[in-house]
Amino acid sequence: MKFASIDIGSNAVRLLISSWTPDNINEPFKRVEFVRVPLRLGDDAFRDKKISKEKKQLLYKAMEAFRLLMDVHGVDDYMACATSAMREAKNGKKIAQKIADELDIEIDIITGKRESELILRSVKDYFPETGNYLTIDVGGGSTEMTIIEDHEPMFSASFDIGTVRMIDSSIKEKTWDEAEKWIKEHTSHLKTVTAIGTSGTMNKLYRMGQEPGEEFISYTNLLELHKMLKKYTVAERIEKLKLNPDRADVIEPSAFIYLKIMKWAGCEKIHSPSAGLKDGMLMELASRYDKVLKVALESDN
Repeated sequence: MKFASIDIGSNAVRLLISSWTPDNINEPFKRVEFVRVPLRLGDDAFRDKKISKEKKQLLYKAMEAFRLLMDVHGVDDYMACATSAMREAKNGKKIAQKIADELDIEIDIITGKRESELILRSVKDYFPETGNYLTIDVGGGSTEMTIIEDHEPMFSASFDIGTVRMIDSSIKEKTWDEAEKWIKEHTSHLKTVTAIGTSGTMNKLYRMGQEPGEEFISYTNLLELHKMLKKYTVAERIEKLKLNPDRADVIEPSAFIYLKIMKWAGCEKIHSPSAGLKDGMLMELASRYDKVLKVALESDN
C-alpha cells in the first residue's frame, strides 16, 4: 500500500509519499516521494492574523501539485495536517474548505496537543525501555514538547515559540516564562534528561555540529555552533555554509530555542532522528489499516 502525509507548517509545506509493507518489521516504510515548498505562511498569520491573497494562491498551487503527485503514485490513503499558522489565521478554516471542495484534500487544522501526539508516534521506537527523554519539535510558529519516562509519555505541551515568530519579534516574554516554568516543573525531579529534536532544522544543526562517530550533538557543541551562526549574515550563511535561503534565516533562532529548552531541562546532549509530524501521520495511517487487516484475518479464521 502507499500512504501520503501532507504537513502544512508555518515555514514550509511538505508532501511525503511512502510505500508500506507491514511484513517488513525492520523497514515497514520506504520513501517514494518527498517535496518541500518554503511558503512561509507564518509571515502573514503571525503578523496580520490572516493569510494573504498571494500566500493563499501559492498554497492552493502547492496542494494542486500534491494532489497530482498522489494520483500519479497511486496513493491509497493520506492525512493532511495544518499547524500553527493555519490555527492562528482567521481565514485558515475557509482556505482549508476551499482546498477540500476543489482539490479533494481534507485538511485537519490540528491543536498543539494533537501535533505532539503525532510527533511522538514518529519517534516512540527510538527510545530504549529505560531512561528520561524530552522530545522537542521547534517549528516556525510553535514548539511541541513531550516528556518520556521509561518509555511512557508523561506530559506534553505546545507553546507559541517558533523560528518565524522570532524573526518577526512576535514571541511574548510571558510565553518564554511559561515554557521555562513548565519544563522545570516537569523535569526537576529527573536525574538526567536526554533531548530528542525532530525538526528539519535540527537535523541540519545535528549534521553540522555532531562529532565523528557520535549519534548526538552535545549542548556545548550546539552552543558553539550557535555562536558561529550569529556571526554570519543570512547571505553569508547561504554563501559560506551552503544553506538553502529558506533555511538560512531560521537556523540561528532554531538553535537558540533548542539551547534554551536544553538548558532549562538540564539536557547535556540532543539526538536528531529523521522523524517528525509527517512521519507520525504515516504511522497513524498504518496503524488504522493494521487493525483492519487483523480484524479481517480473525474473521476468516
